[in-house]
Amino acid sequence: MNHPNIIIQMQDVVKRFNTGDLPFMALKNVTLDIRQGEFLGITGKSGAGKTTLLNMIAGVSEVTSGKILFHWVGEGRAVDNPPVSIQSLSEDKLAQWRGEHLGIIYQSFELMPTLSLLKNVMLPPDFLGSYQPLITKQRALELLEMVELAEHAHKIPAHISGGQKQRVAIARALVNDPHLIIADEPTGNLDSVTAETILQIFEKLVAQGKTIVMVTHDESFAPRFTRRLQIVDGVVSEPGGAAKATRREHAHIVAAHRPKHREGEMPAIILRNVDKVYENAAGTFRALKKINLQLSAGQFISIVGKSGCGKSTLLNMVTGIDHPTSGDVLIAGERIYEMSESERALWRGKNMGVVFQFFQLLPTLTLLENTMLPMDYCNMYSPNERRSRAMELLKMVGLEEQANKLPTAVSSGQQQCAAIARALATDPAIILADEPTGNLDSRSAETVLQLFERLAQQGKTILIVTHDPSITLRTDQTIILSDGEIIDPIVARALPYLTHPQMLAATKTAEKRKAAPGHAILKRGEAVEYFFIVTRGEVDIIMENFFRKEVALTRLGPGQFFGEIELMQGGQAVAHVRAAEQGAELALIPKSLFYELIDGSPLTRSALHEAATRHKTEHERRKFSR
Repeated sequence: MNHPNIIIQMQDVVKRFNTGDLPFMALKNVTLDIRQGEFLGITGKSGAGKTTLLNMIAGVSEVTSGKILFHWVGEGRAVDNPPVSIQSLSEDKLAQWRGEHLGIIYQSFELMPTLSLLKNVMLPPDFLGSYQPLITKQRALELLEMVELAEHAHKIPAHISGGQKQRVAIARALVNDPHLIIADEPTGNLDSVTAETILQIFEKLVAQGKTIVMVTHDESFAPRFTRRLQIVDGVVSEPGGAAKATRREHAHIVAAHRPKHREGEMPAIILRNVDKVYENAAGTFRALKKINLQLSAGQFISIVGKSGCGKSTLLNMVTGIDHPTSGDVLIAGERIYEMSESERALWRGKNMGVVFQFFQLLPTLTLLENTMLPMDYCNMYSPNERRSRAMELLKMVGLEEQANKLPTAVSSGQQQCAAIARALATDPAIILADEPTGNLDSRSAETVLQLFERLAQQGKTILIVTHDPSITLRTDQTIILSDGEIIDPIVARALPYLTHPQMLAATKTAEKRKAAPGHAILKRGEAVEYFFIVTRGEVDIIMENFFRKEVALTRLGPGQFFGEIELMQGGQAVAHVRAAEQGAELALIPKSLFYELIDGSPLTRSALHEAATRHKTEHERRKFSR
């Protein structure tokens, strides 16, 4: 029977694991066709069976029952060739089949730490007793160029970021020019910018006729797939719906109404001119550059930026885990780097709770015992109080019934909730979390975020490093890092479609200007040499109507802008602009940089063109009003 458009057929596949007294059904009668040239997304929460499904396709794990057939593709292999039954192949034949037809990308990178990126790409996926590279250096460089890493080709993995390591792993998966690429949570540990790069690479490969199967717990990727399936408790099905777009639209509405900072409170965290420089065999690397921050108590604050931008380094400065090369760090008025190492460790245990992406629970202790550990270390509370307090904290995070279980006996989401309970053990004023939802399904991540929101409402200061842009919509403040420097949040709000390096260029180049109440910032008919962003206070846009009377068009506040009509559509200022009653502060982006930015960002150009047209239409409509 001919199957010209099908690469893989799964026929009534069952996978059963025999552990403990009762068998566990990881896959239940899965019947699925994977078609040539499609970008197939499979979504589902942790433990749903996503990775097991990929392991079946790759022949990494044996099926309990059912069939998995591979249909030949490509030139010189006619579609009437009989399909290959994957589960019937010997180990050697299976390894050869994978080497010829399959590219596999894991979340955990799996690079050889002692080899350069170039040599890592050249390594064959299955040695088969031969350690000779499969491709030339030139081809390996081309693949690194594809994933935008050619300039780092001779570095070892330790000298690049996690996101860059994942891109190397993707380049390596392409060395055999595979027909089918399977990717297991390839963006799970990546920031949004790097994840977007990966998705664009996948889309280009699909356009070239490759077939990609990607599993993920991030349902926001659904619109990017040519087909999407959902797996729940080992059952694969078509998902219901269009709700996702509505949720994303709602996210934009939420962003516009993010809570304001609380005024008049002592800052919880202050960083002054903080630099961090690392020196190793590869040379000097400046991870943080003159960071100045002042963060209020009782706020939920996110730190975002692409891999390698300095997010975790910044967090390490705040926790006292790493030393700044220069500058001051004050936490609740304490200069923490004037303390000795032992003093700072004890201070950190009492005043800070730290939550890691990989939980860091001690595997031989129960969740209850893990939660009690910080109290023991800091000698806080009596032994009886420690147990009862730990139980209260586990109850707060929904783990009261799991208190006496070991970490391996509960889900990833529950382990993360236990890690949060442990972080709260000494009742610290500040909670710091490094990618706490990175390895969680959407439901578990939502539980964690709701918990952080409640803690901020109770007066805790929450600082969360994340690569998930949707989380920033829920925080009171967002710190955006690019190449070790902080992007002006007002610039980011006004021009959200710029890349982070473009935002940083605008931040560093923008001229800061203050305007007293009633001061004329622009007069109708003047040449416009800047793109203006309101950073503080308000400005009034005023036009002269047909009857030569002044008409107030609108009032603009922080994050809003003007000057786009004249810069986008030509001409002199079409209206007067004056500072409102409380005055205003502005960021002025020179015309030359403005054009450079929109030339490099078609989405920004489109958004500003739309805004200019809308504002000009309103101007014309009001011209004849009295």
